[in-house]
Amino acid sequence: MLFKRKISAVHVPHCKATQDMHSEIVAPPESVTLPMSMHSGVPAVPVVSVGDHVYLGQLIAKEGEGRVSSPIHASVSGTVSAVSEKSVSIKSDGKMEKDPEMKAPKLETLDDFLDGCRRSGIVGLGGAAYPLHGKWEALRKNKIETILINGAECEPYCTADNRTMVEDAEHIKQGIEILKRFAGSKEYVIGIEENKPEAIAHLTEVFKDDPAVIVKPLKSVYPQGAKQVLLWNATGKVVAAGQRLASLGVIITNVTTLAKMARFFETGMPLVDKCISVDGSAVKNPKNIIVPIGTSMEYCFEQCGGFKTQPGRVLDGGPMMGRAVASLDEPVVKATSALVAMDLKDSVVIEPTACLHCGKCVEACPLNLNPVEFARALDIDDEDEREAILKKEDVAQCMECGCCAYVCPAHRPLVANNRAGKKFMRGRRK
Repeated sequence: MLFKRKISAVHVPHCKATQDMHSEIVAPPESVTLPMSMHSGVPAVPVVSVGDHVYLGQLIAKEGEGRVSSPIHASVSGTVSAVSEKSVSIKSDGKMEKDPEMKAPKLETLDDFLDGCRRSGIVGLGGAAYPLHGKWEALRKNKIETILINGAECEPYCTADNRTMVEDAEHIKQGIEILKRFAGSKEYVIGIEENKPEAIAHLTEVFKDDPAVIVKPLKSVYPQGAKQVLLWNATGKVVAAGQRLASLGVIITNVTTLAKMARFFETGMPLVDKCISVDGSAVKNPKNIIVPIGTSMEYCFEQCGGFKTQPGRVLDGGPMMGRAVASLDEPVVKATSALVAMDLKDSVVIEPTACLHCGKCVEACPLNLNPVEFARALDIDDEDEREAILKKEDVAQCMECGCCAYVCPAHRPLVANNRAGKKFMRGRRK
């Protein structure tokens, strides 16, 4: 099914209270826990043992054996305190001493570029966490005319990408210069929602003398940052179901991913920290903070004054696509963009009622999918018949943006249904 030309979107509250707050580097926590599965694909494999001393940026887990994986590096200096197949914990010495063997990588050929992307440990920081080198491997096979840089950041409460555009434009510029060398693309389009006027103005000034770079303001609607939506609104191109963007001559990269890539090639420092927005109705002092990856969520909230009221729900990410966390002991991972804590009043779950068959979920879906049919299919006992309906209705194309559930007057668990349908189809394929 082709992406429809008239794109649906929903207007959600922006809740960008931290947008104009300069990001703060916080003191390292007493310890960090780094999961081995912080990226799409095969988990990384630990290469350290309990008792080892490690430096900031030192390799602690190599890529797993598989087509897609990513290495992991120490986000603090200190002593390894625990190692398992699932995670590595480090007790910080508070010094944040860099790996003495760290140096900027050689960058002369496309192979150098791709190898550096692989060793950087950088993944897509817009949410998918796909290893960076996997994305740029497309340069070997496809002529990429357009690099689309995603600065939309449409998810409510999330403002870390905005701070990157305002505070670290120099590395965005360096990242584009690197891509000019190895991608050879004719144009570099930075798509930014109109609710970020400072970022738009700043990057427009930074690139005013570069005709290859276009800073493109976009309507502030959700899900403007989704690849299919961003592609159409920023370039006018349409991607078919199952089609790779590279086949259209386009690659999309997140703006913070690009800045982190440039920083790695400049210094040799891999992905070890993240700027995250800490916000929500239960948070005392919302902020943007830069923390080592692996820092506990509890420590992050402490750096923002703790809670002013009892939180009813804490999200890793924003309210549309974020994940409810079970414990504040959970760590910040590579793809964490925000921590949102809602008070009890804002965390009430409304009981769903029967479907009204109003069609609002279909109208709101950017891909024109039919969540009602997905739900109906899940109630069918005959698995062959269920599979046929889910395949016909293209459930695999659902990007779980949450637009359908947001507009549903019956408060149906539509995203959960869609996710269950996709899981069922994956199982059938296997």
